[in-house]
Amino acid sequence: MISTVIFDLDGLLADTERLHRGAYKKVFSELQVALSDEEYEDHWIRWGKGIDAFVEERNLAIDPRLIRRNKAVLYGQMVLSEVKPMPGARELLDALKGRKRLALATSSYPRDAHTVLDTLGFTDFFAYVASKGNVERIKPYPDIFLHVAREMKAPPERCLVIEDAEKGILAADAAGMKSIAVPNEHTRSNDFSKATLVLNSLDQINCELIDQL
Repeated sequence: MISTVIFDLDGLLADTERLHRGAYKKVFSELQVALSDEEYEDHWIRWGKGIDAFVEERNLAIDPRLIRRNKAVLYGQMVLSEVKPMPGARELLDALKGRKRLALATSSYPRDAHTVLDTLGFTDFFAYVASKGNVERIKPYPDIFLHVAREMKAPPERCLVIEDAEKGILAADAAGMKSIAVPNEHTRSNDFSKATLVLNSLDQINCELIDQL
């Protein structure tokens, strides 16, 4: 039986992908570099690549550290004023609290992740939060999920991952964990064939469903 549920953050619990995208687009526009919605969704959301890879692939004569720093400042401001939970997120966390052990595994930087969690009032739901920096390789590699399992002392086969993007489902499968995919407007074209279950919304998930997996 599933004992531990590991959540993604951006695009699953928090409506933040539009904020990440908006912050990157603004920073790039100030440097006269165009970034389309499709490029952002494919590069960052689907495949989990970062700014270093983007600069290299586009052969841009820009220091990625400058982009990362400016984007982080702008994104932090946007989170504080605009972030919203995804539909059903708070209700699901409330329903599972005390019935399953909850953890979070995100490819976001620690400061970004905790700003979102604190602003939404989600921090106290989680026994453990893993983010970029806890592991060398982020999703689609399984490292972050295996790291969470070790920290939670939970066998991978008793962990369930809930994700919104292909890279997270691939990482869960590689970690030997069951998974539920909940696609959003940015990820509906992703390949979720490795997911244990694909649902339309978080509202469809409950403890009884998890126990049946």
